[in-house]
Amino acid sequence: MEERNYPLYLYATNRLLARLNDQNPKYGEIKRELTTTRLGYQGELRSDQQISRSRLPQGNRILHNLTVRVYDEDPVQIDTLVLTPHFAYIIEVKNISGKLELVQQPALLKRTTRDGKSNYFQSPFVQLNTAVNTLNFWLLAQDIDIPVIGAVFLASKYAEPHFEKKMPVHFIREIPDVLHSEITNRPKLINEATVDWIATALRNEEIPYEQFPLCNHFDLAPVDLFTDSLCRKCLGRLETSTNRIGTCLKCNNRQWIPYTETMVDYFLIFNKTATLASCSKFLNLGRSKTAKIMKSPLFKRRGNTNRTSFELNRPNMKISPDGKLMIPGERK
Repeated sequence: MEERNYPLYLYATNRLLARLNDQNPKYGEIKRELTTTRLGYQGELRSDQQISRSRLPQGNRILHNLTVRVYDEDPVQIDTLVLTPHFAYIIEVKNISGKLELVQQPALLKRTTRDGKSNYFQSPFVQLNTAVNTLNFWLLAQDIDIPVIGAVFLASKYAEPHFEKKMPVHFIREIPDVLHSEITNRPKLINEATVDWIATALRNEEIPYEQFPLCNHFDLAPVDLFTDSLCRKCLGRLETSTNRIGTCLKCNNRQWIPYTETMVDYFLIFNKTATLASCSKFLNLGRSKTAKIMKSPLFKRRGNTNRTSFELNRPNMKISPDGKLMIPGERK
């Protein structure tokens, strides 16, 4: 099973919120998005645990956070895809508590909390059907005939589903039983080599949905955001009296100024590319010191000496399970 990486979108959105005044009209929207994304990630981790407990027979491949695109259609994101010689199974995870109902026109998921408040979300069944149809079409284009099936799995033990019995929905603890039942009742249609080929081809063709920079994604004006370095401990703003040491205005922790993390924030939040001059201005640091920082493997340099620009080197970015950026060469 692939390792599920800490979502870069979750890391970046958390740091964006730390840079936004809580009086900004967008603050509440971004905070809700952050909460939803964090709950979704926690639910996906729980689904991974259940898949591991399933002890599936040899010959399967499990892909996380997969983006599938067919021709010029919009990309479809899949939380978890279980590929076996018998079938392809899509696991759509929802980590939502409360009374859950479907409403129509348009199709939405209604959640009612114990205090009677209602919220509406995209219908997970519409998302599931779209993913199933897209993957089906992709497999047919490769002349591979295996069934594509799936279900919505509820991660919260406080979820109270009120759906029609025919709806493909289970609690997350049911994953092992559901997968074993499908394997038992479906014939083997392809060999293990074909399963490996499908997994590799899907990853090689993947063009992830681009959400960065977040200012564009959330329609925010960059001037509305703080550009100070953020505390490594609590994400409070750092007050700097020198260009080496800063003091957190929130937790009062003194620390080396995290210039590398700050520059990563620039590319995730403010702009995709930057010249050395704009990097120096953003960091409020001299060009020679900025140039040393930009030699980090986290940044990619483009162009010649006179027209150099920088961008984030995404493949080199690793986020720890607790949501901290791992700096190459830095002691853990």
